[in-house]
Amino acid sequence: MILSNRLANALYSDSDYERMRVSNPEKERSSYRDPFERDYGRVIHSAAIRRLQAKTQVIGIEEGDFHRTRLTHSLEVSQIARGIAVYLNDTCPVLRDIGGAIDNSLVETGALAHDLGHPPFGHKGEKSLNKMMVNAGAGGFEGNAQTLRILTKLEGHSDVGLKLARATLLSIMKYPIPFSTATNERFYAADEKNKLKPPKSNIYDEDIEVFDQLMSVYSDEERHYMTDYIRCEGNESHHKSVNKTLECTIVELADDIAYNTYDVQDGMKLGLIRLRQLQNVIGEMKDSVDGLAAKSANVLKLVQVETVAEQETLRQFFADLVNLFIRSISLVQTNPSEFSPRFRYKAELSTPAKQLLAALKGRLVEPNIIFSQRVQTMEWKGAFMVEKLFDAMMNDKLLLPEEYRTGWANEHEARLVCDYIAGMTDSYALMMYARLFDVKAGKLFDI
Repeated sequence: MILSNRLANALYSDSDYERMRVSNPEKERSSYRDPFERDYGRVIHSAAIRRLQAKTQVIGIEEGDFHRTRLTHSLEVSQIARGIAVYLNDTCPVLRDIGGAIDNSLVETGALAHDLGHPPFGHKGEKSLNKMMVNAGAGGFEGNAQTLRILTKLEGHSDVGLKLARATLLSIMKYPIPFSTATNERFYAADEKNKLKPPKSNIYDEDIEVFDQLMSVYSDEERHYMTDYIRCEGNESHHKSVNKTLECTIVELADDIAYNTYDVQDGMKLGLIRLRQLQNVIGEMKDSVDGLAAKSANVLKLVQVETVAEQETLRQFFADLVNLFIRSISLVQTNPSEFSPRFRYKAELSTPAKQLLAALKGRLVEPNIIFSQRVQTMEWKGAFMVEKLFDAMMNDKLLLPEEYRTGWANEHEARLVCDYIAGMTDSYALMMYARLFDVKAGKLFDI
């Protein structure tokens, strides 16, 4: 982040700052801010970011006002990503050796935008949209691919998006391979239920020209590195991409850290996770993760969490845990010096910290929150509504807003419907479903 003239930074070249989807660069507004700082502003002022306040993170928004929504999760991921960048810039000798520094605004923007493409009702909503798109013969749906589509087509200026810098867009591309490349048709054919599991991809086939433009400035070797993937030769899964930019590895780590620490905190507040369950996981691993024994001493002594002091002890532990994870991250070189620095290094957790993060997810978050009956029944209901809305709108385009009807005749009807439903908040989807299917009288302006 540089708020005046941009200083020399060997980690970035002019092509990293170049704005994408701009037809008339000379008309771009001049600014005292650097390109990445301007990108942060464009994302934070977007309608897509505002909608995240009413989209489910893990627990539905109607369950209370303490737990995280998609918006508060994204804000926390952004802050953690900035903390990782600051830590690596201060402690990593390789950055000093090359005369570079990770741009704080760049990683903050990537983290803030990483979940923009998630539809209403969490991952069940994502799976339902994918099933409907596959059945319609229209490709599929995946939240990460929808994020790129929002930033480059749907949000901001008509059909060009927010016109973000190249490095900013690459920072959100966890899975930089086309949707059809990632799709294993044998996996879909093996079981009808597999259509509920989209491949991990950041690029719909109809948006491939955006990705081609992003990668056009890099060498053949760099493009091959970014689009490399592991092919599933059987029918057990989809194919999987393997590489991403340095900033994207930071965003991904920040997301995992926020998800597997703060969701535990939410689960405990809501009574889905018990104190003893957390203590069991931490107690078993406290001696294997550097610093965990000291940070967890007070919380391991707790018998209950009822008083203000006990609640503060637990809150401080989660803050310390996030800090511990950040301090367990280092840079690893993955490619030779001929590569762009942002393809040459990746951020990585130490093995013990990685194991702790996996334990928090596998033993606390997944069994007690994600796969709990309470959460699954609400997600099932949301997924059912998504499918009914999709069917209704595919059968009658007049159910769509006027701006979504203009492209109806160009054989992309399913994608238009998908874009509209994916952009809905949980509450808007509930109101739309009630208007279409509830026997009660609706109101003209309730949506």
